[in-house]
Amino acid sequence: MSTDLAIAGVTAVLRAMLHGGLVDHVQLGAQGPVSITAEAPDRIKTDGADLPDQINLFMYHVTPNAAWRNWDMPSRDAAGNRISNPPLALDLYYLVTAYSQKQLYADVLLGYAMQYLHEIAVLTSQGIQNALSTPPPEIPILTAADVLDQVEQIKIVPHAMGTEEMSRLWMAFQTSYRPSAVYQVSVVLLQNRRPSASPLPVLTIGPWNPTWKQPGGIISNPNLNAPTPTLVAATPPNSQPAVRMGDALTVTGFRLTDAGPATLRFTHTLTGAINDLPGTAAGSALTATLPAASDAWRAGFYSVKALIGTAPNVLTTNALPVVLAPTIGTMAKSGGGTATVLTVDCSPKVWRAQRVSCIIAQLELFPDAWTTDPTATLTFSFDETVFAGETPWIRLRVDDVDSILINYGATPPGFLASQKAPL
Repeated sequence: MSTDLAIAGVTAVLRAMLHGGLVDHVQLGAQGPVSITAEAPDRIKTDGADLPDQINLFMYHVTPNAAWRNWDMPSRDAAGNRISNPPLALDLYYLVTAYSQKQLYADVLLGYAMQYLHEIAVLTSQGIQNALSTPPPEIPILTAADVLDQVEQIKIVPHAMGTEEMSRLWMAFQTSYRPSAVYQVSVVLLQNRRPSASPLPVLTIGPWNPTWKQPGGIISNPNLNAPTPTLVAATPPNSQPAVRMGDALTVTGFRLTDAGPATLRFTHTLTGAINDLPGTAAGSALTATLPAASDAWRAGFYSVKALIGTAPNVLTTNALPVVLAPTIGTMAKSGGGTATVLTVDCSPKVWRAQRVSCIIAQLELFPDAWTTDPTATLTFSFDETVFAGETPWIRLRVDDVDSILINYGATPPGFLASQKAPL
């Protein structure tokens, strides 16, 4: 997620991109210099013989984003500690105004600006990095990461504003009206970087069943005479709640081997990326083994379905949810005290666009910035003294999926000794 500097960061990126797209335009350059500013309209001088030609970008309104505002709700435990860290989703509204002392030239400037914003449409990762590679002089602490680290793209859309609404807006500015266009920039996701408490998972609910190796419950089966191949369950190995890289996933159902060879298709729910794996038939089940390492896979939530048969006669089953959990490999500590750094190797690799954190006991930490994308090595800086006298458990959280902390293959299950933080 982006930081609380993202609003200013979006304005700085738009200003820099307009500067690059318009100031360097050959036809505009022939008419003299054009300045790109981000000031309130009432601060811009409009009277004078030697005033420069100017395009001004002003953010005049902010609203909550309707699609993201209820994605998660803030909550605290009985002691008042934060136990969740929901993003603040915002839509930004910008007024683009052209100024010139030459007749018709303000219309020319506004036309170029509107055409340029129409062409870019989306703030790409590369565009944000280029615009903020050098921080703006007004905010030297602003970096590309303050805008870049969010799962949703930032889109630029023209916003229709009627004559009456536009008139009220300029009356509020208490300045002379100039040719203007309005744009909605959506969505900007702000997330607090302060750590939140995250309790350890519950081992069991209800009496433990040693035969099933899981708590007792109700088992429901669909119609055994289903006319088409149907999936009933997707089962990771060792009663785990999620699969990991290198694990074999087993799907069970009906008529999964009637029509020929099978392929299991995994679709990432956020990116839409598709990975196909051959399914090995065993009775009424299909098993597919995930690769031990591959940049084509990301930790997170997937849907899986079976494609059975050969083209053009391929039957597709229903889809079931599957979770790919990150795996912590090696861990190493350097430094100490308030300058402790924990280095964690993980699989699969993580990307900047993903939400990544490390939970040591109940303290959630965010990783230091990394240069290679994706990366298998993460570093976390923190104060080791808060864990004085204890060796806490550690989990890696990627896109709301935690690394597996519990050995569900044991009876009863217990925490994995390898997931102790080296403190």
